[in-house]
Amino acid sequence: MSSAPAAAAPPAVTFVETPIQSDTTWTADEGPYRLIRSVAIEPGATLTIRPGTEVQLAEGVSLTVRGSLQAEGTAERPVRITQSAPSGRNLRWETIRYNGTESSTLSLRHTTLHGGHSGITTTSGAGSVTIVDSRLENFSVAGISVNGTAMPPVELTRSTLTDIGGHAVRASPSTGAVEEVELNTTDRRRNQTVRHTLGLALGVGVSMETIRLRYPTERSVRDVDAETLDRIGLDTDNDGDIDRSLDDDVSDVSVSGRRVEISLSRSVYVSSRDRLIVEYGGVVNPRTRGVYPIGVSVLEHRTPQLSDGVHAMYVVGEETTPFAYTRPTDLTRVRGITVSQSVFDGIDGAGVFAAADIVTGVRISESRFTDVRGDGVAIRAAQSESSFRDNRLRAGDAGIHVETRTQTTLVASENRISESETGIRVRQSERRVRGVTRVTLRGNELVANDRNGLEIQSETSEGELLLANNTMSENGGDGVALSNWAIKDSRVSGNQLFDNGDDGIAIDSHVVRNLTLSRNRIADNGGDGLDVSVRALVRDVAATDNTISDNRGHALAVRSDLLVHRVAVAGNDLTNNGGAGLLVSTPLTHNGRLSVTDNVLVANGYGLVARGTLNATVQRNDIVFNTNSHVRPPPLPGVDPGTGVYIAEGPRGAVLDQSDPDAPFAELVANPRLRQQIEITRLWGDTVAVLRTDGVSHVRSTTEGAVDVRRVDGTLPTGVELSYANSTPDRFRVADNDIYGHDTGMEINITQLVTANTTARIVTDSIQTVNAESNYWGAASGPYHASILPEGEGDEVTITNGWVDFIPVADAPTGQQYRRPTARLDAPSAAEPGSRIDVSGADSTAGTGSVTTYHFVVNGTNHTTRDSADLRLQMPNETLSVSLAVEDDLGIDSNASATARVRAASSGDAAVSAPGSQSAASGPEQGVSSGAGLRSAWGLLGGGCLLAALFFGGYGMVRTVRNQPVPMRGVFVQALAAFGILVWLVAGFVGSTQLVLVGGAAGVVWGGLTLVAYLLATRL
Repeated sequence: MSSAPAAAAPPAVTFVETPIQSDTTWTADEGPYRLIRSVAIEPGATLTIRPGTEVQLAEGVSLTVRGSLQAEGTAERPVRITQSAPSGRNLRWETIRYNGTESSTLSLRHTTLHGGHSGITTTSGAGSVTIVDSRLENFSVAGISVNGTAMPPVELTRSTLTDIGGHAVRASPSTGAVEEVELNTTDRRRNQTVRHTLGLALGVGVSMETIRLRYPTERSVRDVDAETLDRIGLDTDNDGDIDRSLDDDVSDVSVSGRRVEISLSRSVYVSSRDRLIVEYGGVVNPRTRGVYPIGVSVLEHRTPQLSDGVHAMYVVGEETTPFAYTRPTDLTRVRGITVSQSVFDGIDGAGVFAAADIVTGVRISESRFTDVRGDGVAIRAAQSESSFRDNRLRAGDAGIHVETRTQTTLVASENRISESETGIRVRQSERRVRGVTRVTLRGNELVANDRNGLEIQSETSEGELLLANNTMSENGGDGVALSNWAIKDSRVSGNQLFDNGDDGIAIDSHVVRNLTLSRNRIADNGGDGLDVSVRALVRDVAATDNTISDNRGHALAVRSDLLVHRVAVAGNDLTNNGGAGLLVSTPLTHNGRLSVTDNVLVANGYGLVARGTLNATVQRNDIVFNTNSHVRPPPLPGVDPGTGVYIAEGPRGAVLDQSDPDAPFAELVANPRLRQQIEITRLWGDTVAVLRTDGVSHVRSTTEGAVDVRRVDGTLPTGVELSYANSTPDRFRVADNDIYGHDTGMEINITQLVTANTTARIVTDSIQTVNAESNYWGAASGPYHASILPEGEGDEVTITNGWVDFIPVADAPTGQQYRRPTARLDAPSAAEPGSRIDVSGADSTAGTGSVTTYHFVVNGTNHTTRDSADLRLQMPNETLSVSLAVEDDLGIDSNASATARVRAASSGDAAVSAPGSQSAASGPEQGVSSGAGLRSAWGLLGGGCLLAALFFGGYGMVRTVRNQPVPMRGVFVQALAAFGILVWLVAGFVGSTQLVLVGGAAGVVWGGLTLVAYLLATRL
């Protein structure tokens, strides 16, 4: 049954303009149905729309669902809800507004919604909204929009949202996550020109490039421009004053109709505790008194970042009661958004946008986000929980973007996010309350994004992370960028991180504890492979069974401004990196434990560099040929590239353990204020004193290594560098390693201890000794040391400060024997200008593994090829100089380059294109033109001599058989042949291997002919 049609209805159209108060069915036979005014489905009533039915809504008309709506199309006969105007006219209907009760449902199946402002708008949190096998297209504001303070569960399955002017799904009830918005004016009198001050506390951090204000009338803002903008910036301490000005970042102030836009020249991040202040003049008060709402929005990439419900109330009229913003007593909530097997395409905003105090139950799976100009999915909340599975996302901003104030939980598996600004971005901006960021990623592909693959930033949160079996590659920044207050109880395992513009994994934190890094492949990144940098404590970190290779920076770097303790590096392949294979560094010398075992550190710019942590064990490692000559190693102060092992103290102070000294610890410290604090803190249990030369000395708890107990004014003089109250002489142990193939095998630089100064008296050992026994140094005779072992033929051991004990030595490698490859270059001796020539390193040989990289240098220009030994060139008008160096599959360089010179020949030159060869082992550079190929001068000379010997020898043999005198004695014939063969051999050794082979074969043949001639002559 349909609602009452209008009396003057034209044929074939059923007009609807009265409420639907009972169960009603619309059918295709009685359609199309045209709503010419807003109509409601009243509580208890259900409107059912049958397959093939078309429903038309006039401009500005809404269909409100207080009861239930069931649109039941089929694949062959879908239901269509669209505009009433002819195609091409922009007369949009308003929305289908859901305001149901607990028993209400809004269900669309095989239904197309077209041509409104918003497809579905929910204003009630009761009941449910289900959209299956449907299409929402051509909406100016949103496909699905949530208003009110809560939302019902929304399920979107096998549906398409396309051509949406804002967010496709906009779940931002009321003011979303915004804490406060207010607008103050200098004069409330009507029709006056005034200055306004906007104050906006966002509640959750947000990035913005544009601030948009929407006034009630055009007249109010027509005189606003850049000249009337008085100030703009951030109040970071909530005192009403701007602490961080944005005046210099303003690029434009424009007015369009009743809308004011303030554009910034860059993206600015506003944290949850910052208050945005904008003060501007030129505003004209309305002629009538009242309270006027001014829409407030901030945009990033032209995409709104706040709820549409954010308004500042503009009070006009002296007799009007001033409006004071009061935050709603009920928290805004978004719960239960389920999207599966759906498509988002042609979206001007975000695919899914959720902003509320609490966002939970966001479930998105098996969906495609293509041509989404904002974030694929954006969540802004004080607390959030979401999961993503098997989606494909490509967005103008982040694929998945979560902004949180205190706490978030995110789980993502089997997603592919590509060609976005950032793959996954998680940010927590609360500065005063400790939060938790829990992120689990399994089997995702975060590839080819402009910035980072995964980016997590926080002010105060502890990150608990599980990253397993993901691929982060070809991103413009880092594969993984983690910047948390703390990272703890986390695991990074089985991931592939390669071809990123900066680091493979970059960790920047105050504290890192209980972190496992295992079975990751990190290769070909523009920065470090794995960089762990902290400002306080690194503790209980294990890096095992990782392959980190071919990165331009360090393979594995662990750096702390204070402590490194219980760090284990075991079973890793750290090869062919531009920096160190392993770098562990702190500025303070301390008793932190470091274990480095069973690793392969080969072909890096440096081998192992350890600074500051002297309680270390380095055992059973292959540390060889760390002389990477094809990249510029990042500088390490005091360390020369090509060093195998470098051990040094922390250069800027010491952490002193007072738990069991030989003398009362306070007596070792001259500074009375520091001594007093040490005595006080002993009441609290185990403590340590941090004596710094680069900052304020203080006392810390050993159990909470990052927490200050009491600071002490003043600094220590630079003379205090190392101090242990009860140390052993050989705390650093390097044993059973293979260390060879370096410019310097090992360097020890541990400064002798200072016994007294004006601030502290440190009574400890005067010399620290490194135990480096039972290592193989590249020769059975051991390492070279100028005084201890001058007869050693292995790598050199140098002592800048401190001492080392490396006797006894191992006389053979404890593991695999590594050797350098040999470069061999084949090139023509000459070629005509403009012709194509081939040079080849195919004859190069590998000492270990196989040759995989060929570094050609042609007239000073580098040409590097991988897995291809050949290089095709165009011959210039002058001589072409070519050199070749090679690397094996570990990155070990050849010891020298093979070289060749290709002469520019005329068209009639007989020597053109003769092949040649040069080995890196053959000594100084030789021109290929001096001996390369049978048609070269040397080849022709040797051939001429041998042909002459054959002629005279054969002729003499015939005359001997006939008992006739011979024209030339046999000794001269043999000399002529020998000279020709010798010419070939010598020219071959300095030029082409072809002549060596030909000369050798000629010698064998000539010897055979001589034997036959001798037998014939003696028997006859």
